[in-house]
Amino acid sequence: MSQKKVTICASIAFLDDISIWKEKLKNDGYDVVQYPKKLIGEFLPSYKVEFTEHYQKMAESDIVLILNMKKKGVDGYIGAAVFAEIAFAIGLNRTSRYDKKIDVYCLNHFPNSLPHAEELQYWVDLGWLKFWN
Repeated sequence: MSQKKVTICASIAFLDDISIWKEKLKNDGYDVVQYPKKLIGEFLPSYKVEFTEHYQKMAESDIVLILNMKKKGVDGYIGAAVFAEIAFAIGLNRTSRYDKKIDVYCLNHFPNSLPHAEELQYWVDLGWLKFWN
């Protein structure tokens, strides 16, 4: 059996946690194919390349793992960019023309205070978004 491909999605503020989880997943036999990286050089051109590559790798992944840690005093924080990544992965799964299923996991539970918490909870209730064990 081949290794499952994993894309890590997280705020760039969690670079230390991303490194820890990248190693943990590799040690557990996963192939981490993509994760947030610090942008180098001029912002917009670098952002465009990173953004495009990140979404392409997500589409090729078996698992999308959301590292939703504490940020801005909020436990389980999920910002707009990571919410968009979750929606993208779930959207691919809901498209009949897409022949591959991506398992989408959050590391931690998210607070009801997030602007998009209601939508996230619908996805949990439907089984489209799960929590990592």
